[in-house]
Amino acid sequence: MGLLIGFLLIASVLLTFIWIDKNNQDYLSQHQALHDRDLSQMHLIREMLSSRIELWFESFIHLHEDITDNPQATAEFIREEFDYLQLNWQVNNLWLFNHQQGVIFANHQHVPDYVKASVQQTLVSQSSVTNILCKQSCFHLISMPILSASGELLVLTATTSLLEMMAALNRSTLAELALVASDKTSTATALRDSQIQPPISYIKRQELSALLKLIPETVTLDTVLDKGYRLVMGQQAYLINLLPVDDTQADSAYLLTVHDISDEWARHESYQNGVIIISAITVILCILTFFVMAERLRRRLLIVAKRLPLLAQKKYDEFNTLQFTRSRLFLDEIDDVQHSTNLLGEQLESMDGKIEQNTRELENIAMYDRLTGLPNRNMLNFVLRKKIAALSRTPGPLVVILLDFDNFRKINDSYGHGIGDEFLIAAAERLRSNLRESDVVSRFGGDEFVIVLQEIDEVSNGITLAEKLVAKFRESVEIGAQRFYTSVSLGITSCDGQNVTVDDLVRQADIAMYASKDAGGDRYTLFNEGMSTQVMRHIEIEHDVRDALLQEQFKFALQAQIDINTGKLVGFEALIRWLHPKSGYIMPDEFIPIMENSESMITLGYWGIKRAFSILAHLESLGMSGYRIAVNLSASQFLDPNLINFMREQLALSEQGADQIELELTERTVVADIEQTKGIMHQLKALGFSFSIDDFGTGYSSLAYLSQLPVDIIKIDRSFIAGMENSSADKQIVKSTVAMVRKLGMKVVAEGVETEQQLSTLSTMRCDIAQGYYISKPVLEEELYPALPSKLDDGVWKRFELSF
Repeated sequence: MGLLIGFLLIASVLLTFIWIDKNNQDYLSQHQALHDRDLSQMHLIREMLSSRIELWFESFIHLHEDITDNPQATAEFIREEFDYLQLNWQVNNLWLFNHQQGVIFANHQHVPDYVKASVQQTLVSQSSVTNILCKQSCFHLISMPILSASGELLVLTATTSLLEMMAALNRSTLAELALVASDKTSTATALRDSQIQPPISYIKRQELSALLKLIPETVTLDTVLDKGYRLVMGQQAYLINLLPVDDTQADSAYLLTVHDISDEWARHESYQNGVIIISAITVILCILTFFVMAERLRRRLLIVAKRLPLLAQKKYDEFNTLQFTRSRLFLDEIDDVQHSTNLLGEQLESMDGKIEQNTRELENIAMYDRLTGLPNRNMLNFVLRKKIAALSRTPGPLVVILLDFDNFRKINDSYGHGIGDEFLIAAAERLRSNLRESDVVSRFGGDEFVIVLQEIDEVSNGITLAEKLVAKFRESVEIGAQRFYTSVSLGITSCDGQNVTVDDLVRQADIAMYASKDAGGDRYTLFNEGMSTQVMRHIEIEHDVRDALLQEQFKFALQAQIDINTGKLVGFEALIRWLHPKSGYIMPDEFIPIMENSESMITLGYWGIKRAFSILAHLESLGMSGYRIAVNLSASQFLDPNLINFMREQLALSEQGADQIELELTERTVVADIEQTKGIMHQLKALGFSFSIDDFGTGYSSLAYLSQLPVDIIKIDRSFIAGMENSSADKQIVKSTVAMVRKLGMKVVAEGVETEQQLSTLSTMRCDIAQGYYISKPVLEEELYPALPSKLDDGVWKRFELSF
């Protein structure tokens, strides 16, 4: 209803505005027509007066032909008639010139320049020239040729007053007239600053000057010349027009016409006010008519609008009572709406009864796990919210324990999900039997269970329960004739106030549980804030790694490897570095474990191989060829199905040979799936790549395993090299490893060589290659290239202790 009324008001306002605007345009057109009429009347009267004077001179001279016998007779005749001309024809000045512009007659001796110019123009055109000029005052200048009886061309020039022209114009236009001039030469000056010039009576001059002073300063001569100006003072209204009168200077003087348009203005205002009043009355009548017609509809619609919310509130009795009586004669759509609403109410009332019954059944299903019969996550959230709220009334710690089975997936994968479900049922029963009645245990999802303890004195009671559960689940779980041995990882968190949420407690317990798993499982861990910081750092690095790959923030630092016997440089190990734009350098030990099992690790590994080929190409461009680059391959990258094709593509794109790329594998990667590992290594070996085992001695492999694989190099871990000086056992391990590796036909690389004594000892053990800080620290590519030529002497690395 409001929109319709608003539309009606807008439409009425627009129509009224258009109507009034059209009336204003017509009104302005009338004023413009009046301005044009004044201008045309002025030109017409001016031409008539000019023609009349010329006609008088011509006719008078033709009637007295004897006066044209010689110029002196003509001049004498003019002198005799000058008083008559001055009195009857308002002639102010009169000159007679011969064809050489010599003065034959003049009522005074001075001949102005504008007269000379007019005479010159008349002699050239041999026709009359007429102009209106404004100097000290405005006057009419007429120059006409006279042919004497002797054939000589004379020019008669006269100046006449504009008084007769203004009188005639006043009679024809019925307007007050005055000549005005501006002190300034620009037409952009204010009209009110103009001065009224004679001829005009003193009284009229005073009245018109006062009228001009009422015009605002913003009204300029330009504005009035173009459109005129309407001056309204109370009940009086005047139309002011300006007409240029000086033919030689368009902005020197003007004819001011003032029309009294008071009656027209009053009629115009009355007309517009009538339009507005009629429009307002029409809108009011339409609105009243609309309200009268819509009132019945509105009342019934309000009843329908009140009834519908009652359905949502399930107030069916009140809904059935609140109805309007249907008309028997005039049925409309609102009656149909009420009928449909009644049917809807009946159906909803029936459905609500069924839903309430089903809801009670579903609530039981929604709050409890169907497999174990324990409360599920929904019930857990409800219980935790209730217990957190109760902490203000019953002070004491609220302990939450999250329990997860270690390697439960193996049971599902090996025996099927049916056995896995039976295991979870038995595990749930064991949990129930070890808890108090006041404790709550729920199945959180999968093989995760959450235990809530509230009625305890201190957090240590929760730790005692955790120790008990760890011990209980070390015992076997019997499913039919089978026994399963497993262990559990538990995370414990607690709170003693209401400034914590359910999600916070579960998240903290989950973080602590994963800390137990990372520590090997079969234990519990108590949550602390350091864990949360570590998790956030983990998430931050995972997020930043994606941007780092796109923005090329990763770089290689190259560590030189030398032949121990000859001292010659044999190659470099490429060590990844991450230059973060905000955090600076992030070491591999921080971000590699986070990336290890992600897609980003594969992308980073492929980037490293591409970069290794680029480094070899750059070294060759510097005249250093034949070196080898050792690049790490992660377990996920090594087992990627696209690895072989990727390596073939790189060989095709690069001019460097595969024998210059050494692929480093960790012991854990090698022994994870020995058969698959052998197959991939043989394919890469066939392409020409060599293999090395990194950090040998710290993992699970043995030389027996390695003898089955196409490995070329064994890298002894730096921990054994560092221990040689102080531990005879480490020294013997290194010596035995070097001897056995050489027997298997492989080369040995000693990592972490930091002293001359270590290098000397390795030399006596016949170790092949060494790398470490004693030889060189890892150096970024851009720093290595310019310094590398000065560190080599015929391929020999200068001074082992030298580093960049």
